Amino acid sequence: MLRIYHNRSEKALVQKAEAYLHEAFGLSTSLDRDPADTLPHYVRDLYSLWRGDLFGREAIFAAPKPDAEATIAEMEKHARVIGDRAHNPVVILLFESLTTAQRRALLGRRMAFLVPMAQLYVPEALLDLRERTPRSLPPEPEQFTPTAQLTILGALLNPSDVDDEASATDLARRYGVAIMSMTRAFDELEAAEVADTGRVGRTRALRFKLHGRALWDKAAARLQSPVRKVRTVIIPYPDRFVAFVAGESALARYTSLASPRIQRLAVAAADWNQLVRDHGLRDTYPRDPEGDEIETWAYDPAALAKEGRVDPLSLHLSLRDHADERVAGAAAELLETLTWS
Repeated sequence: MLRIYHNRSEKALVQKAEAYLHEAFGLSTSLDRDPADTLPHYVRDLYSLWRGDLFGREAIFAAPKPDAEATIAEMEKHARVIGDRAHNPVVILLFESLTTAQRRALLGRRMAFLVPMAQLYVPEALLDLRERTPRSLPPEPEQFTPTAQLTILGALLNPSDVDDEASATDLARRYGVAIMSMTRAFDELEAAEVADTGRVGRTRALRFKLHGRALWDKAAARLQSPVRKVRTVIIPYPDRFVAFVAGESALARYTSLASPRIQRLAVAAADWNQLVRDHGLRDTYPRDPEGDEIETWAYDPAALAKEGRVDPLSLHLSLRDHADERVAGAAAELLETLTWS
């Protein structure tokens, strides 16, 4: 259909509306002039009317003319007249801009409206898309933070844990971290180009761009040993102490490496002070045969541990640079024992 514009501002408004619908919703909507032959003259004098498609439903975009004078209450009546036709279209008021008071009045009356690049509100279609400041991603990280690393390892070890609808809230709960930390991890993973984030309903969801060995190879250089500190302690009641076998003790369970004489365990660094108080842990000298070595981790080893031992990828990271070549070699073997998806 030939599109006839009455002036340049009308043309610009219609084109911006089309662009906004495409960018925000992926709709290739072409707005064609509605002749409005059956409408009263006062309506045609006040509005430029354009016909388009909104998710398969016919819509009329009514743009008040520059010299039109009508209150929001009057516009509500006019919209009812425009929509009260046989085909019963959705009527959307089309504005170049709105004041805060006008916007509130339209929302209060549940009147559909569109301000290109600012807001689309269509209660009939349950749409309320508002302008948001574009997110600025952090610089590409040299090393991943503990939460970002935990999320990557979780995706590698348990792919079903990070599906296309895993939100920051879901993952924060699953791995026992703060939602804000997980939100920052989303930004970090996106900046490193290993994942994309998008909206699922009102929540932000994470989607990894790579999987299995390809994800590991892309991320490995930025992953760190989770171990912050190692202490040798006496545990008065070891049966009550919840920790996970780690270090060479765990490596001996995963590989043919011999078990060390002193057991090594892992706990979350954030829990250390509370564990000392609750279990009466006492420091002792290194390699005390009566003691245990305790690693405190940057993230909770419980998040990925199985069968009482730390996960193989975190274990590999904790030992890959070990001074003993036998230990470093056994740590490298761990990667070959994994079934990469």
